[in-house]
Amino acid sequence: MLVAAVLILFSFFKVQADTVLTPAFATAVKEDFPTAGPVSGVPAELLQRYGIHHSKDIGLLVPGLHLPDYGASLTSSIYVRGFGSRMENPVIGLYVDDFPILDKNSYDVDYLDIAGIRFLHGPQGTAYGRNALCGVLSIRTRRQAGLQARLEYGSGQTVRASVSGGVGQHSFNAAYRHTGGFFQNAYSGKMCDPYDGGQFRWRWEKPGPKWTLSQLLQAAFSDEGGFSYGAWKDGKVMPVNFNDASGYRRLTVLDGFKARLHNEKLTLDLLTSLQLLHDDMRMDQDYTPESIFTLQQRQLSGAQTFEAIARPARKTGNWRPVTGFFGFFKANHLQAPVLFKRDGIRKLILDNANAGIPDEIGVLDIPDTEFPVNSTFDILSWNAALYHESEFVWGRWHFTAGLRLDYEGAWMRYDCFSSLHYQMIPYMPAAKAYRDTYTGALRHGSFQLLPKLALQYDGPGRWLFFASLSKGYRAGGFNTQIFSDILQNRVMNGLMEDLGVYLDKPAVSVLADRTEYQPEELWNSEAGFRYRSKSFQAQVSLFWAEAVNQQLTVFPPGMSTGRMMTNAGRSRSYGTEMQVLWHQNGFNAQASWGWNRARFLQFHDGQADYAGHRIPYSPEHTLFAAAGYEGTRWALEIQLKGTGPIAWNEANSLIEPFYFTLGAQASLQFSRFRIYLQGENLTGTRYRCFYFKSMGNEFFQLSKPVRITLGIQFSVL
Repeated sequence: MLVAAVLILFSFFKVQADTVLTPAFATAVKEDFPTAGPVSGVPAELLQRYGIHHSKDIGLLVPGLHLPDYGASLTSSIYVRGFGSRMENPVIGLYVDDFPILDKNSYDVDYLDIAGIRFLHGPQGTAYGRNALCGVLSIRTRRQAGLQARLEYGSGQTVRASVSGGVGQHSFNAAYRHTGGFFQNAYSGKMCDPYDGGQFRWRWEKPGPKWTLSQLLQAAFSDEGGFSYGAWKDGKVMPVNFNDASGYRRLTVLDGFKARLHNEKLTLDLLTSLQLLHDDMRMDQDYTPESIFTLQQRQLSGAQTFEAIARPARKTGNWRPVTGFFGFFKANHLQAPVLFKRDGIRKLILDNANAGIPDEIGVLDIPDTEFPVNSTFDILSWNAALYHESEFVWGRWHFTAGLRLDYEGAWMRYDCFSSLHYQMIPYMPAAKAYRDTYTGALRHGSFQLLPKLALQYDGPGRWLFFASLSKGYRAGGFNTQIFSDILQNRVMNGLMEDLGVYLDKPAVSVLADRTEYQPEELWNSEAGFRYRSKSFQAQVSLFWAEAVNQQLTVFPPGMSTGRMMTNAGRSRSYGTEMQVLWHQNGFNAQASWGWNRARFLQFHDGQADYAGHRIPYSPEHTLFAAAGYEGTRWALEIQLKGTGPIAWNEANSLIEPFYFTLGAQASLQFSRFRIYLQGENLTGTRYRCFYFKSMGNEFFQLSKPVRITLGIQFSVL
């Protein structure tokens, strides 16, 4: 944190030099940027009313945003307007108290004392850059005063406890959550998705005559099971049933510092952060009772970000410019060993090999009980961007033009090796050792120009109309998960050549130089309006988006054990998003609806043409409706959520129909404490929330059952 240290020392010498009092960071640094487009804002009172404190619940309140709950915290998939993917880079940017969260593995967390949530719909590439392909989610936490504590107990033996407080310029929050689990593993008889995790956050803020300084330190640790996947057979999802241990551990740390210089002419924001991620995933990758193969993925990554934003101190005149610079550097050490066990050696290796060996040559045997395929990757990535936006105001008209020049580069070194013993029966008297290594390095980089044009008209009364054209992009990367397949096929081909056997149809595998995938680019145009009165708010927008080189997760054909990201050519999505909010005399109602028609324009995976097919995993409709009453002593809220249909594969042969779930919350308010009762999925709807293939077999995860939570909240002023 060298930059942060320099800024702090500088501020101590300069903080008394000016006479202009700087306002504290009451809002996000970029919150007053021109936003001629749809914006979904969720204040703290709504989050408390709906009992939302987890990232996957936020999608309830934002039209078109789908955050499925499956797997483990590692699998924080996000889908917006028909776009998204299960792996690698997300389609939206996430900012917590103005700091970008670079690693998608850190998206799925519990949040403490949220002051508000703001979601910018559509590409935000000019102001936010990489991965803001379909929007930006900005979460602001609260500076807690006094002392507040909360305790909850609910279904699945779930316990959640939190405490928060503040004194002067300092505030802190801490929380712990335990869950016994909701899915039983038929093989072991134990719950396969328990969870234990805790978070801590400390925040310091110091306003001064010239500088406003703020420091944020937050850390989170979790130890959980997960991956509650059941086989899809005869049109039914079978019970979870696998034999090898699976789970996920994660430690995340964010240390962020920001400083605002403010005088009569200029506001300058300087932000820097240090981000650490250390996690360990273990997975029974065949998800069956057989001992076929397992995967372990361990990574240790660190990143440093820096951003500087300059703008006039006051919004005066017809021209309101803002200019910024952003950069980051990230290093990741990743280990991903795959272990083939006895059943896997027989099914995936020996059966395939012996099927191609003539009988007169003999029978290949591998006497080892385990066959390790070890892969280690060192990945460096970096980014530098310069951007500018200008807003021109003529009466009721606001015109915004912006441009960002963005460069992203990445370098990967791979070091893979495997060893085993083999014997050709009956001609070899003893087994022979064989070892294969596969090493090398890859590098890529690309420039992006990200323009934005927007028009806004402040209509008569409380009406506002907007239209925009913008571009966003999602960074490219490397397919590390396919390297186990590469080495496995190299070993089999090497064994055959060592024996002097050359198969007519040798195993086919991609090579390292074909494991890269390119950035995904999205052009988006939309128009709509907002209406706001004292008791009623409404927002409606229509959008048209076209993607080039869309990133998709694909499964190689046959008995392949890996998966990889590929670019799909071209895709198109158009639709609408609507949101209304009403409150009066204690009564309130809210509704949001998102609809999209997302289709491939060009996509051929080498075996089939999927042009015209629905883009998988993303729902066509998202619906949320809520109504309730809040009095001085009691409150009651009912929520209805609808999602679907969802296509589970590119062929669109598996479809999840539209489904509804019901939720409710009731609370009693006293002088110092509040008691509340919350229910989720009260309809008991059992829908499929995730699909994938492994070794040619299909798997689903079902939704969680009915969940009831009883909680009490104490406040000490």
